[in-house]
Amino acid sequence: MPIAVLYFFLNSVLLPHGLLYTTLLTPVFLYWLYLQRGLAKVGVFFVVSIPYAIIHYYNGVDSAYYLKSTTLLFCSYVFCISFYHFLQKCSSLRVVLKDILLINFLLVIIALLTFPVGFLKDIFWLTTEITTGFSGVKRLQLLTYEPSYYSTLLIPIALYYYLKMMARSLPHQKTYLVLVTLPLLLSLSFGVISAILLALIIVTLPSFKLFFPKFANPVVFIFLAGILLLSLIIASQLFPDNLLFARINNVLAGTDTSFLGRTYDSFYLGWEIASEKSLWFGCGPGQAKLVGLDNYREFYNHTLFTSADVKIPNSLGDTLATYGLLGLLTRLAAEIVLFFKTKVYSNYYRLALFASIFIYQFTGSFITNIAEYVIWIMAFYPGLFTEFDKTVLNKHLSGKQNPAS
Repeated sequence: MPIAVLYFFLNSVLLPHGLLYTTLLTPVFLYWLYLQRGLAKVGVFFVVSIPYAIIHYYNGVDSAYYLKSTTLLFCSYVFCISFYHFLQKCSSLRVVLKDILLINFLLVIIALLTFPVGFLKDIFWLTTEITTGFSGVKRLQLLTYEPSYYSTLLIPIALYYYLKMMARSLPHQKTYLVLVTLPLLLSLSFGVISAILLALIIVTLPSFKLFFPKFANPVVFIFLAGILLLSLIIASQLFPDNLLFARINNVLAGTDTSFLGRTYDSFYLGWEIASEKSLWFGCGPGQAKLVGLDNYREFYNHTLFTSADVKIPNSLGDTLATYGLLGLLTRLAAEIVLFFKTKVYSNYYRLALFASIFIYQFTGSFITNIAEYVIWIMAFYPGLFTEFDKTVLNKHLSGKQNPAS
């Protein structure tokens, strides 16, 4: 629990932006991996990184930026290997998720109660222009450094409890629904919320009759879906200034700067920045801020950009800029290969994790985001929450067997 609380709630408290306590604790994680006989996996990082470093240095890099960013990547990698070994050793992950959920909601209540207090409001909430025409919007971030990162941390917990509710194996479902959903809604992270919804649809749709027997009748389902769609259309016309409908309209109209920045802009700039050095191998860790400055100024027609402003808020676009097309294709190929090798499709929970983060990587995140990698690792970890195995849960939903709590 101490490490779980640190990871989820305190990882960036009082630290400069971009630095985490899990980064500073890398020596501790390395020593723990040594005790677990897991140091051999750490060597894989250098096997992959050294050939890239030779190519990047040949094409020209700023050594200070390169070494700093490579060190951050290494620390993220060590944390991921440590988390994988943690899953092997942990026998109380369900308890950890429940405790984190309850602590999180307690902090949400504190954030709501202290909202009128200026300096506390600035700690728990981020004020931002979430979409064109909506400036000064407050988004919940708790003690993390931004709402999108906070909501990404919530994905494994949200999917776990949503699937428990759908499997009808969770007491006090309405209470848990509030505990899980309210923080997500307050974060206003539409990318994460959309990824969760799409993941649940992808996972449950093939077994719709098992998950939702009351709506298994096609006529009833079509009728209810029609009512819902009609209600949304009417609501969008009656309340066009509502934040949700305004953002959807802005996205469809191509005027939502946040959505564009995390999608089209990221891929375009990732391609352009990689092309400055090598389209196949990228510009190297930490180099996008230097190499991409002119690209940013030209693309956004804004000459006041500095290197500190250059960022690619999309993990695939970031991968493209840093490691080129080869790195991007390798990343996607690894995800697909591990999907089949670890039989992600055999477990509803792992499949939901995979679907959510696979979708989200096209719309957000960044190359050193450990919250994203934690979700990938959980998705690819065999034996995780076996009560969600399709063979087990299907029997339960058919009334033949009760899954583990």
